[in-house]
Amino acid sequence: MLVKELKPGALDGRKWVYYSSSVYEIDEKEAGRFDEGFEPWEKKYQPSQEEFYIYSHSIVQ
Repeated sequence: MLVKELKPGALDGRKWVYYSSSVYEIDEKEAGRFDEGFEPWEKKYQPSQEEFYIYSHSIVQ
């Protein structure tokens, strides 16, 4: 998680830790069953997926 300090000193010089939520842990089979309720569409890679991965796995120390 990248953070920008908007007010000087707001982060207080402490070390902060980001823990990802379990909401991102999905059951692929259950997701597939859910997707079957929608009209078919082409699944493809988007550059924003890589950006999200980088941002969500970054650490500020």
